[in-house]
Amino acid sequence: MRAFLDTPIPRPLIEEILTKASRAASGGNVQPWQLYVLTGDALHRFKARMVERLAQSTEGDLPVEYHVYPHPLKAPYRDSRFKNGEDYYGLAGIPREDKAARARFFANNYSFFGAPVALFCLIDRQMGPPQWSDLGCIWPP
Repeated sequence: MRAFLDTPIPRPLIEEILTKASRAASGGNVQPWQLYVLTGDALHRFKARMVERLAQSTEGDLPVEYHVYPHPLKAPYRDSRFKNGEDYYGLAGIPREDKAARARFFANNYSFFGAPVALFCLIDRQMGPPQWSDLGCIWPP
């Protein structure tokens, strides 16, 4: 289960981490990422907006521009993902058939599990899988 302390992170520490991360290697030194940090009031406003958006969604989650997993996801990956979901919601005491409770619990993703800082790493839409893999080079710095 994910959960974080709500202890504020000093701004100089965030800046140090992001400065080091920004020097990560990337193919052709393109460094295709843009990093955004939300803390304090900005983070609270973002979380409130996400609560509104989720309430407007009939699916319990927001629509996506691309699929996170291949469709159809085949064994052994589907089996592993299924077991992980069963274990995750089982630990939370949410039965498989309670889809509404699962959707509410899933919404914790949009509150960052209580973390005091949200980091967003964006990449230009023209970039493809090789540049997406560059993103993995910046964490951890």
